[in-house]
Amino acid sequence: MNEQIKQAVEQYFRGLLTVLGETAEIQYKKEGENELFINLQGVSTFDGLDAKLLRALSYLAEIAMRRRLGTGIRIHLDINNQWAKRLAEIQQLARRLADEAVRESKKIQLDPMETYERKAIHEALSGFEGVRTYSEGRGAERRVVIEPVRPSGS
Repeated sequence: MNEQIKQAVEQYFRGLLTVLGETAEIQYKKEGENELFINLQGVSTFDGLDAKLLRALSYLAEIAMRRRLGTGIRIHLDINNQWAKRLAEIQQLARRLADEAVRESKKIQLDPMETYERKAIHEALSGFEGVRTYSEGRGAERRVVIEPVRPSGS
């Protein structure tokens, strides 16, 4: 990610926080080709927002960056590391359920969840021996299924 983009994103969020009477440490957690992962540490106004509202704030920042820089960028916003903590919880749950699926030889269907949550489960179990994961359903009813598989050669 080039420095011009980082500066523009930082200026955008500092301006937003100033309007709200907040300050924050802006942490860049991970960078991709056209992706920027940002954590606003020390913010109370947005603390506890659900994933949909965080995504909406990210989307507004993406629109602002596209207008300002003339280029598209994907922004993943976290507040006080709550998203990162949630992903860790989801991945821990996924491994526990995968163990159960293998141990009891049964398919486990999870509750409907957000896209990023489903992706975290698929990633957490991608190397987990003895199970496969897939999503089924549409829209708000889309869910992950964890299914035991027989090892090849059995």
